[in-house]
Amino acid sequence: MILIEISCPAGCFSEADRSRIVEHIWNIALSDDHAPTETMRRARQMAHLGFRELTDWHTGDGPVDSKDAPPVIASVSVPQAWQDETARHMIGVIKAAVRRVDNEHGWSRAPGSLWVLINGIVDGSIGMDGKASTADEVLQAMVADYQEAVKEGRSEPFPDGMLVDPMCGMLVRPGPHAITLEHDGETIGFCAVACRDAYRAQHALV
Repeated sequence: MILIEISCPAGCFSEADRSRIVEHIWNIALSDDHAPTETMRRARQMAHLGFRELTDWHTGDGPVDSKDAPPVIASVSVPQAWQDETARHMIGVIKAAVRRVDNEHGWSRAPGSLWVLINGIVDGSIGMDGKASTADEVLQAMVADYQEAVKEGRSEPFPDGMLVDPMCGMLVRPGPHAITLEHDGETIGFCAVACRDAYRAQHALV
């Protein structure tokens, strides 16, 4: 689950501009490197991005000048448990996508004209399919197809020297920065803290 709403003054971005921003964000945020097909199919279904065009946009100095880079406020909503990790990644991704369009137009962007807000939604306030849900329930929905493939012996093989996240099937390279835990004498790797915490909860690990 990643829900992105990009607010900007009406008419500032062309259809081509919006397409380039969307393409850049999804190419990075939904990269399928080291991810099984089943997990990425669900991840793409549960990711949404839209533009909200607003009229009469003013800053404290008055109406925005159409000759400058248009102000942008991007709101990214994820489960609260994912907020910190999402912030470290998505703020830079969205900045790069918007600046790419700025450069194509030769726009100069004033300080404080691009905001990326990462909103963490608390458990019980996530209305997945109209039902109050938790971060773990969102994750379970995202990895359900992969978990079914594992049960049926259809999971994809992974290269030697890599760890596989047992929750979502992502490949994890061992190293000092890898997210891991020890369970039954085995080192298990995870793509994110959310997957590690969900695994801990499933196996009643402290």
